[in-house]
Amino acid sequence: MLLGYALSPFGHHPDAWRQARDGRLLGFDALLDQVSAAETAGFDFVLLADRVGLRPVDDLSSVAVPFEPTLLASALATRVKRIGIVAAAVTAQHEPYNLARRFASLDLITKGRAGWMVVADGADAAREREYVDVVKTLWDSFEDDAFVYDKVAGRFFDPSKMHIAHHSRTHFSVRGPLNVNRSPQGRPVMAHLLDGGNDTLAFETGELLLLQARAAEDLVRTAGRTIKAIESAGRRREDIRILASIGPVIASAAQDMNERLELSGEDRTAQPLLATRLLGTPRMIVDQLQELKAVADLDGFTILPPTLEMGQRFVADVVPEFRQRGLINDGSDATLRDRLRLARPVHPAVSLREVSR
Repeated sequence: MLLGYALSPFGHHPDAWRQARDGRLLGFDALLDQVSAAETAGFDFVLLADRVGLRPVDDLSSVAVPFEPTLLASALATRVKRIGIVAAAVTAQHEPYNLARRFASLDLITKGRAGWMVVADGADAAREREYVDVVKTLWDSFEDDAFVYDKVAGRFFDPSKMHIAHHSRTHFSVRGPLNVNRSPQGRPVMAHLLDGGNDTLAFETGELLLLQARAAEDLVRTAGRTIKAIESAGRRREDIRILASIGPVIASAAQDMNERLELSGEDRTAQPLLATRLLGTPRMIVDQLQELKAVADLDGFTILPPTLEMGQRFVADVVPEFRQRGLINDGSDATLRDRLRLARPVHPAVSLREVSR
């Protein structure tokens, strides 16, 4: 069972800061503590959702992490060694070349543990698809063995294995190559947060799909529609990982706790991520997750703890129950793709050569 951890300074309930009114929790060290705990517990990745790209107008969200996601990911990568790091970036806020270079660099810094959560503008589906195509082409600027470092021959790299993108289409005109060589996992993992709108880009290009629903029965229906949409897009279910967002409330009196943590309409504006709320003891939580995974054909879950305390309880009490049942791996996989059991992409030029033989 795959597990992701959505990072938030106080928790994913907008009033969680009232339970931990400590400004230090907004700092890097406190965020690092959360990520380190998730890594030690065996989580596969941490999600830096960045309020799903929504810029504050006249408010500040206590749920949002107060750092630019890729910069935070780079800093975290120097301190944690095994957990994957999936960072959000909005296509409308970055030039394709700069975004491709940033995530390619992050993938090298993390030694192949980076992922891009694609946040599409949504206004122009053709533009968004072209944007993703440009980024993927730039990530393939060099084949795996392009850099030879041959001191005797004076060859730094093999020019025949450099691929200069001459992209000139409707929305973008971009010339490569990136000055970043190919990472241990080939390309960063491409993740999408499904919002129930036009998710066609996610179904066509996503490798890690993050589902959202308020209730378990809605989640099952959403998962069913997602799997059908993947197949309609000509892709195989086994090539994609589907995780559902879960908000655990772990307590002996979980119902009382849940009522205190209910979200109002105003709260949902401050917290754009949705999570299916699960209540109960650690054993009950794991039972529910196992049942949901089977019924909805899920690969795992992204945990959005409503408060820091719930996050700590999940790590301390629920994860050991997972381990006892043999549901999570030992965390020894080298790259994020390895952890997610996703195939490493073969460079397009290599594929063409193999076909032509």
